[in-house]
Amino acid sequence: MTVRAAGPSEMDTVVDVLSEAFHEDPVSVWVFPDDGRRAVALPIFHRAIARGALAAGGHIDVTGDLSGAVLWTPAGAEDMDGEAFAGLSREELGRLAALFELMEEHAPGGEYHHAQFIGVRENAQRQGIGARLLRYGLDRNGTVPAYLEASSPESAKLYRRLGFRDHGRVFAVDGGPPMLPMWRDPSICL
Repeated sequence: MTVRAAGPSEMDTVVDVLSEAFHEDPVSVWVFPDDGRRAVALPIFHRAIARGALAAGGHIDVTGDLSGAVLWTPAGAEDMDGEAFAGLSREELGRLAALFELMEEHAPGGEYHHAQFIGVRENAQRQGIGARLLRYGLDRNGTVPAYLEASSPESAKLYRRLGFRDHGRVFAVDGGPPMLPMWRDPSICL
């Protein structure tokens, strides 16, 4: 299976992949609690995040068959334009703002690449696609460390197999699900 940079014409597919992959994710369910509304809100959210990643000098990688995608941004480059989330409700924006603020508080300092979202279509999960996507980005990033927040115990297991280690304590927004910050230092993984 090949992994490559997503082309501009593939952004709708990237948004679809991430929205499908994160539909039942604990954080997505907390931000967008109604199932029907989540199906509408996640594409708005992921499109804004994807555009923000590219505008910040990040990368979006996809599998050749477009069954998986990952968004990478350089450290500290996740600022979003409020207009990017047009279409989300005041309550959803409030939960996102609280979540983003907490994530920023727990983000490490220094240089790193942030794997913001790693998603695989439901019918292609548990086939090593997420690992392949991450390895591709980790190889491209070379000696620069990587950071991410695991939103489920399942995803944390995958990240540990790829050399990520817990980086601080689990954190959560009031009433929200736990998120585990994880760090991968390539000099230790060699």
